[in-house]
Amino acid sequence: MSHEFSPKTRDLFFWNKECWWCSQQHASALHHILGRVSSSPLNVAPINNNQCHLGNGKLSQYETRKLFLKKTLDYLKKENYKFTKEDFLFMKKFAQYYK
Repeated sequence: MSHEFSPKTRDLFFWNKECWWCSQQHASALHHILGRVSSSPLNVAPINNNQCHLGNGKLSQYETRKLFLKKTLDYLKKENYKFTKEDFLFMKKFAQYYK
């Protein structure tokens, strides 16, 4: 199971060009924050694939993941996203990151 992001999820982040790693306006890909464990929009971080993602081992550090998950949650709330059952299950499963 690859847990690719749906077109609907991609649309949620279409206008956001901020790379969540470096804050520059050059995001070019959607990164799975916790890996391919879920296709929930809560697992998305816009990032520049070549300059900030590839080879960046710091993206898998606990504190980085926690920061990205919080930023994603705040972003989705700001966009008035309607959370689904899958989203609530994701937050419950990974509750340690939301504390």
